[in-house]
Amino acid sequence: MNFFDCCTLLVVVGTLTTCLVQAGPIKDQCMAAAGITAQDVANRHESDDPGHSVKCFFRCFLENIGIIADNEIIPGAFDRVLGHIVTVEAVERMEATCNMIKSESTHDESCEFAWEISECYEGVRFSDVKNGRRTRIHKG
Repeated sequence: MNFFDCCTLLVVVGTLTTCLVQAGPIKDQCMAAAGITAQDVANRHESDDPGHSVKCFFRCFLENIGIIADNEIIPGAFDRVLGHIVTVEAVERMEATCNMIKSESTHDESCEFAWEISECYEGVRFSDVKNGRRTRIHKG
């Protein structure tokens, strides 16, 4: 399960009391701002480079759900946003790995930075979901 799918799933299931509750409208707003469709986001791994618009979608999305700001990962953001449903080990792994990614300061580079962060966060696996949450997810 990748980060984007995990976020979408969380919104549908309604398990979080964090900013992800608003992820659906934020996702739609960011797709409109980037001029892309949900299919463009879904197809992001079909080539080596998903394109500038898709990368900028992720900048918009990650900024608005509170993961990044000013071209940096907000300390503790992964835990705050997803810590309610993923294991402590997953939070620690994502923060140790993804927080090492740094950005240049230009606007174009901020889209690349967000893309790299989204790629890193796709390291969340279904096995990282806490047991109680996994049961709720399967029941739909």
